[in-house]
Amino acid sequence: MKDPIIGLTALRSPDQSSFHHILTGPYVRAVTGAGGYPIVVPAIIDRCDQALDMVDGLLLIGGGDIEAKHLGAENHPKAKFFNPLRDEFELAMIRRAAQRKMPMLGICRGHQLLNVALGGGLYQDIADEQGSSFEHYREDLPNEAVHSVSIAPDSCLASILGSTSVSVNSIHHQAASEISPLLKAVAWASDGVIEGIESCGNGGFILGVQWHPERIAETMPEHRRLFERFVKAAEGYREKNG
Repeated sequence: MKDPIIGLTALRSPDQSSFHHILTGPYVRAVTGAGGYPIVVPAIIDRCDQALDMVDGLLLIGGGDIEAKHLGAENHPKAKFFNPLRDEFELAMIRRAAQRKMPMLGICRGHQLLNVALGGGLYQDIADEQGSSFEHYREDLPNEAVHSVSIAPDSCLASILGSTSVSVNSIHHQAASEISPLLKAVAWASDGVIEGIESCGNGGFILGVQWHPERIAETMPEHRRLFERFVKAAEGYREKNG
């Protein structure tokens, strides 16, 4: 049997003169290590449905900040690294994938986008808008656990990780605020910042985590299980939908 095909949204190359759509290696290793076959999905807005027809699951990767216009607001002074095309494309992909009940896994920015796309809110800067002095942006230690996360015991996330707490890496200054009515907050940092959201009932699988499990999956097996469970959900989706 062929591996489930996982579509991964892509970053634009940091070279401003380039139109390359790129994907960092840890995502590829995490998906293949979990038994999936990753393909890069470039940001072509009028091809969303064609892209989703090709895959069994959608993985939304990390990256820059989300433009505040998608929240009906102005951009915060500390928001940066915008990619308007990517915002529009990924928001459209999430909404279409949700209609299909396609499994989705959102990582860092992808976690935030899941919430925004499905009707939730966003802190554009945690320190200024949520009021926390906790340092969530630890770009200096991208591959190391820097703080712990508490997890709701009755959550899908806890069942996957096998625990109600987990140590995570952290590279973000934005965070989910009001949670989408289609999702549930299931994990929190010590300052109350939401670290996990999900909707795993009625045969669906949507999971968002604020950290970067792809970077620590090889050294911390509990994080690898997130990808294994996601790929398993994608396999079930493929079997159900032919």
